[in-house]
Amino acid sequence: MPNCNFYAVDKDYEEILDFVFKELDCKVYQKYSEPNTELVMFENTAEVMKYYDLANFSAATKKSANLVLWPTKASKNFRVTRVEATSKKAKSSSFRFRAEGWGVIQLELSGVSEKGLLHSHSNHNTEKLARSNEPKLKLVLGLVKSWNWVVVTNISGQLNNFIKYKSTKKVGSMLVMPCAAKSTLAK
Repeated sequence: MPNCNFYAVDKDYEEILDFVFKELDCKVYQKYSEPNTELVMFENTAEVMKYYDLANFSAATKKSANLVLWPTKASKNFRVTRVEATSKKAKSSSFRFRAEGWGVIQLELSGVSEKGLLHSHSNHNTEKLARSNEPKLKLVLGLVKSWNWVVVTNISGQLNNFIKYKSTKKVGSMLVMPCAAKSTLAK
């Protein structure tokens, strides 16, 4: 199951990140850098918590921490790509960096909106989807076959199973982590 949608707040984020850093064999990056700055690679949970102010996510609206997990044993074909800004609001010299690779795992930790807690999620490409996009992206991302998809799927599955195991209930098909289950934001 490459996709996992769940509700999490406060200490739930910390527990997920501790699992990522201590149990999964991967490097953790921002998905996109802030404008005109380098991409951040995180070494531990504390760095992510501080950078995104995750301890206060349940009090802030429309925040999210968009992370990319690079399973290093799956491939060396990971890229940090400079992306020039194209919006009308962006300054002419504005740019960002993006972490990318066929088999990277996305982990988005979301805050709240006016309507309540937003769901967080993890996801990764499948080999089949990557192969269908390879002709138009191989110059940027390299060859799909350079990734060990068993490793990608295994690490993504470990993350999703951890979230599933730690969740205390479900709302529809959405898993609910312990702190989110106690929160009035998830109602």
